[in-house]
Amino acid sequence: MDEQILARYNSPEGLADYSKKFERHWTERVNNWNEQRLLRELLSAVPRDPGQGIALDLPCGYGRLYPIVRERAKRVVEGDWSFQLLSAAQSLQCREPQFGGASGYVRATALALPFVDRAFNFVLSVRLCHHIREHNERTQYVKELMRVTNQWLAFTYFDESSIKNRWHDYRRRFNGKRPKWTLQLSEIEALSHDQGFKIVRCLWMSRFFSGHRYLLLQRTL
Repeated sequence: MDEQILARYNSPEGLADYSKKFERHWTERVNNWNEQRLLRELLSAVPRDPGQGIALDLPCGYGRLYPIVRERAKRVVEGDWSFQLLSAAQSLQCREPQFGGASGYVRATALALPFVDRAFNFVLSVRLCHHIREHNERTQYVKELMRVTNQWLAFTYFDESSIKNRWHDYRRRFNGKRPKWTLQLSEIEALSHDQGFKIVRCLWMSRFFSGHRYLLLQRTL
């Protein structure tokens, strides 16, 4: 993964920037509300855990989506690369104890997760894939998520065929910006088949204004 991105993310400046990201402007507040609504819709197919299993929220950031994960699992591990954000997540959950704190806070890279195979009944990974520069590392990331879940996996990626990405590629001819770091749905379908999963749901954040897709996968083997 990009060393500069990781260093920034793990710094006090990164914490200050990211923890306020969804509060700075009304558009970000709307995006946050819309994403949480979409995730609850996506995860409505996941049975509420009676208490035997455990879930993973990675990257957890400052714990923004922890309440949504707790709606599906009584025990949750919060994972992130940033010590700063892990500490912020723990502090937030102590201040807002309606769900209780997480079962653990683990520093981890998504490319080599420090967990045994099938360690979790449910894994959530939001807004990470499009930050991973190399294509082979993006597919490795998806495989790692699949490896550590025993049943359900929900994650996001930036779709190569999306209208947003096509428009971005067209504009790159004139503005010199880098390409988006994307995947194709067909790649994920192939990975799912190889790793023993099926795609249960596939939702767009916005068909026209966002290239992010939200997937829910279920293990079949």
